[in-house]
Amino acid sequence: MLTSRHKMLVPSILAGVPDMDLSTVPNGWIIALWFGVVGMCVGSFANVVVYRLPIIRKLGDQADGQKLQELIAKHGKFNLSLPRSSCPCCGTKIKALHNIPVLSWILLRGKCASCAKPIPIKYPAVELLFGIAFAAYVWSDGLSVAGLLTLPVMAIGFCLFTIFLQTRRIVKSLAFAYVGAVVLQLIIINFVPGIYV
Repeated sequence: MLTSRHKMLVPSILAGVPDMDLSTVPNGWIIALWFGVVGMCVGSFANVVVYRLPIIRKLGDQADGQKLQELIAKHGKFNLSLPRSSCPCCGTKIKALHNIPVLSWILLRGKCASCAKPIPIKYPAVELLFGIAFAAYVWSDGLSVAGLLTLPVMAIGFCLFTIFLQTRRIVKSLAFAYVGAVVLQLIIINFVPGIYV
């Protein structure tokens, strides 16, 4: 049987650490920095989604499916995880060491390690944007389940909006994921007591 003390603990466990202000936590900046690194990785994956999903779904300029057929013929499989990323100029697969968000671009001076052609700045810019956004969000809002759901909402919204700008089409699976995450966040905020005071 749950005592009143246990009943008070259940919402706080579900809520993560409600209203935890990282600026008041010893070494709270390390937590924010960690979320910044996670954000850069999410930004890197967002770059992949924005590039590959219109090809996979045959949207916009890729509506004829020609590019998808070429990529499948070349790599055997083409989805969000396969094949590994490659240089858009020379086609060389990017080594894991050269695929570290933002840092690799800086160390390689914005050029491909194989052909030395410039790598567009949009890729590290998106990674840095997500890194800053994730770190700033947890620093300012603290940690809670409902609050942390904002992070994937940011990523899904970015992919949805960017693909829409490129193709003038809405990817239904991304739209459903976006709406689902927002609804889940609203349910947690409104129906799990003790999350926000």
